[in-house]
Amino acid sequence: MSRSLKFFIAGLLLLSAVLAYVLTKPQSQPNWDGTALLARAEQALESLPAKEASELHALLVSSGPNRYDDRASAWFKTSLKDELKPITEYAVASLRAMAQQRDPEAMWHLYFVLTQRLATADEGFDWLRKAADLGHPRAIFDQTSRDLRDRSAELAAAMVKFSARPDSAGLNALHWLASAHEKGDRGLPKDAVKAADYRARAQVLSDKLFPRRAGK
Repeated sequence: MSRSLKFFIAGLLLLSAVLAYVLTKPQSQPNWDGTALLARAEQALESLPAKEASELHALLVSSGPNRYDDRASAWFKTSLKDELKPITEYAVASLRAMAQQRDPEAMWHLYFVLTQRLATADEGFDWLRKAADLGHPRAIFDQTSRDLRDRSAELAAAMVKFSARPDSAGLNALHWLASAHEKGDRGLPKDAVKAADYRARAQVLSDKLFPRRAGK
């Protein structure tokens, strides 16, 4: 084989490798510009009393760790009022933009909001699975509950396993087990002692996860 042919083949292989990398590389989402949607939301806020408008505006533009809850709160406060639809739309669009940046917390909150309506439930469950795949504790709990909802024994076993976790999945599992033993349902026997034990463990974990609530 001539040297020129070897170089030609090597070049083709290199080009193939580069193309394969480009085609399989995860594509980052462009920066979201919600200026127009926010302007419409602010226009809708003008119809509200000043105090209510100010509180809703703060929820829409917050940027701290509570921004996910804030967007969801804005959605719940306005979703049943047609005249405030621009506010609802901005809250969802803002959560979706954060979710598209692979933010699992935003994914879970978006799932929670979208599944409140039948028309958007399928998209919501898609975001739930994505958040669970990224390891979001509450999403893992919710996805498991959904996957095993018709298999009570497996679901109960999963809850027992979750109950050892020191995160929101563990907290929700402890409450789930306490409720199941209090009522004697979900495939578990009625047992007041176990129910009380799970409630006590849930309170301890809740105090660790939410220390400010514990201090109230």
